[in-house]
Amino acid sequence: MGVELNPCFILHSRSYRETSLLLDVFSRLYGRVSMVAKGARKQKNDRRALLQPGRKINVAWSMRRELGTLTQVEPCPGNQSYGAAGLLTVFYVNELLVRLLHRHEPHPELFDAYEEAMGQLKNTSTEQITLRIFEKRLLEALGYGLVLDADTGGNAIKADGNYNYLLEQGPVPCISAGTGGLKISGRTLLALVEENLSDDSILAEAKQLMRMALGNLLGGKPLVSRELYNFNLNMGWSNDQ
Repeated sequence: MGVELNPCFILHSRSYRETSLLLDVFSRLYGRVSMVAKGARKQKNDRRALLQPGRKINVAWSMRRELGTLTQVEPCPGNQSYGAAGLLTVFYVNELLVRLLHRHEPHPELFDAYEEAMGQLKNTSTEQITLRIFEKRLLEALGYGLVLDADTGGNAIKADGNYNYLLEQGPVPCISAGTGGLKISGRTLLALVEENLSDDSILAEAKQLMRMALGNLLGGKPLVSRELYNFNLNMGWSNDQ
């Protein structure tokens, strides 16, 4: 089966055989696709410069069973470069998609959310807000969207209320001890609904909630990108997934 040029992002690449690359590509039309870019590691191959993580390109490929073969690639306008810290953040977002998306399942709304996030990550002052909103949208696209506007009794979340968040149930009002879960304020839950995370305390709570929800889906297996972040702390890179 041949697939014509369509907008994609490179999620991950690694060496394959002597001169090729094995790519994980996120397509708006076809979802996550694995494919071989034959000869892409050759010194004079112009394709390699385009096949960078977080870069939007137009890609065509032929498909045989589960593994495709790259047949054509063209640049898209408006791509930006990332600094060292920015690349770690892109690596983190891409690793989430590689780990959590099934192959060949289209997610056009998630593709749009990813493209929006990539465009906003050049602004380092709002990087953490961008990550939390993308994580929320990722959970929704996977069918694991968080209950944020009502508690387990069906009552509307109160901004001045305090809750314990249970992944299997949602927010439980803090009216008795021993409920368990993650303590979180009503302000944070409502801010996530509105995707308005400009307050630092709200942003910190949102990060805890997203980490708990994603950690549950990841099955406790650590993310390589987080390990890289911790390794590079001494270099003064400030982004923190």
